[in-house]
Order: sequence, then C-alpha cells, then structure tokens
Amino acid sequence: MSRRIALSALAALAAMLAACTPAPDLSPLESTGGAIVAAKIRGEPPLDPDHANWDSAAPAEAVLYPQTAVPPAAGAGEVTAIQVQALHNGEVLAVRLEWNDPLAAKQRGIGRFADAAAVQWPMDREHDELPYVGMGQPGNPVAVWLWRASGEVQNLAAEGFGTLTAQPDETLAARGEWRDGTWRVVFRRPLSGPESAPAGGQALLPVALAAWNGEDGERNGMKHLSPWRVVYLEGREASTDAMARLADRPAAGNPQRGKALMAEKGCAACHAYPDNPAQPAVGPNLTYAGGVHRSDYLRQSVTQPSAVIVPGKGYSTETDGGPVSLMPPLQGTEQEVEDLVAYLATLRH
Repeated sequence: MSRRIALSALAALAAMLAACTPAPDLSPLESTGGAIVAAKIRGEPPLDPDHANWDSAAPAEAVLYPQTAVPPAAGAGEVTAIQVQALHNGEVLAVRLEWNDPLAAKQRGIGRFADAAAVQWPMDREHDELPYVGMGQPGNPVAVWLWRASGEVQNLAAEGFGTLTAQPDETLAARGEWRDGTWRVVFRRPLSGPESAPAGGQALLPVALAAWNGEDGERNGMKHLSPWRVVYLEGREASTDAMARLADRPAAGNPQRGKALMAEKGCAACHAYPDNPAQPAVGPNLTYAGGVHRSDYLRQSVTQPSAVIVPGKGYSTETDGGPVSLMPPLQGTEQEVEDLVAYLATLRH
C-alpha cells in the first residue's frame, strides 16, 4: 500500500512540476502576429464551442485576406477577422474559431455553397522552411482540417494548389454552431499519431487558417486565408532554436523606395497591386501579398522566384528540371531587395 501511495505521490509531483514549466519568452513571435497560446487543461478539450473551458483560453486575433494570387480568386472584399482560441491536455488539441457572418449558409447544391473553415499545419515539422501558405508545395506538404457548415469534416493533405487529397482519419472531429450572426467552430484531434498530426513533442506549432463565405459563392481557391501563425502549447518547453526558426525577419528597407523600385525593376508590368494603375494580370495579383505572406517568403519570391511556383497561365514554363518561373530573379543590391520587401509587406488593405 505504501509503495502505491509513494508512486502516486511521485506521479502527482511530476504532473505539478510539468504544469509549473516557466512560460517562455514569446516576444520573438510578435513578428508573426503574436503567439496563439493553447491553455493546458485537465481532461479532454471540449468539442462544444460553448463549453465553459473555453473561458480559460486567451483569445488571439487572426486576420484573413482574400486569396487573389491564383485564379479563381476571391473577390477583393474586406479582410476578415477571426478570433482564435486553443486548448490542450498534453495529448489532444482543440482549436476554436469565431467570426462574424450575418447569414449562415449551411446547404450545398447546384450553385449553392456552404460556409466553411480550415486549419492548416506543416506535415514536415523538421523542414528548414515553412511550406507555401497556399496549400504547401512539392516536397513540403501540409495537412488541412476542413469543416463545412453542411456537416462534412475532412482531413486532407496537399503539396500545392490542385493537389488536395483526402486522408482517412477517424480521430479528427469538428463542430460548428451559428448564433446571432456569429460562427463558432471547434476542431479537435490528437497531437501525435500519423504524419498529418500537428505535433509530436513540440511546443510551437505553425498554423494557418482559412474561411469560405458560402453566401458570396466562395469555394475551393475562392477563400480568405491568414499568414502562418504559431500556436504555443502551454506547459511545454520551447527551445530558442525553434523560436528563432519560426520568427519572421521583417524587411530592413524603405517602403517608399520599394514602391518606386516596383516600376523601375519591371514588377509593375506584370503584377496588379493597389498603387499600379495598369493592373496587369501577367503574374500573380499582389493586392494582399503583405497580409498573406511573411517577409521571409516575400524575400525568397523576389530573389528565387522558381523556389515556389503558384499555378497560373503564363506564370511559368516547363523544363527538363521541372517548372521555372517566367519572372527572373531580381537584379539589384541587397538593400534594394529589402526596400522591395518592405513595400510588399504594406500590401494588406
């Protein structure tokens, strides 16, 4: 009996020490919009969007922008703000999304589309770079949890636009409730398991969000999406290296000089963006480039345009080595790169 009591006491002490893990300094993640803290609770995180346990999860705001880079694109309407909360118990993670929607579109049919929401995670958690936020890229796939107001819940995987594939998974659950002009949707799934699970023993989880307004005819690529954000699992130790890898590096440049360079370097001849009166459609539309993308991706897109190629007529050409962007790498100084990225980062409203 005394041995069992001693073991129970040790287990309780271990649990208490784990719960007392000092909170890491999450300030480096301010460059990504700030961390979304998943509060640690006892018991399984609730699937009910109205459960009282959600009161213990600090809300964070995520801004979703119209997807305009790849046709068919969402209309250039207003950006959407979503409130995000997360809970975990060390084994299971639940994420709650809340956003305003005056009309609930719950039925699908010919010419009718249901409201929907999705949570996206990188599948390769050890990759040096985050996947392209729009459905990943070859060699750097993403897992997507999809909920539709018509009742469907799917676990999907993708390596770029047009590659979305269903992944059978009985552990993913989602539930949505619409009331008084507001959707509240909860996704829940074990943290570990198949490669599409969001984490093993990690403390920091990159996440991106998407939403579709069925009343506006949004479906497939016609959606609003967020940039990559980071969820911190409370109670776990976050390494300095992991924090540095996920933090963005804002441009050290002059946005006004970058705006002038868009014309000087020929960008304005191919890309539509708010300050470009020509509004060409030769390359991807950049209207919300600074909202959807981190500065590190914008930097790469300017200097290595073939690293990630989004689908679009006239965007690339096929070679024996694979697709190559028709956009040439920027011929300019490091400071000019920073100036261009600083300007692109302002394109979000």
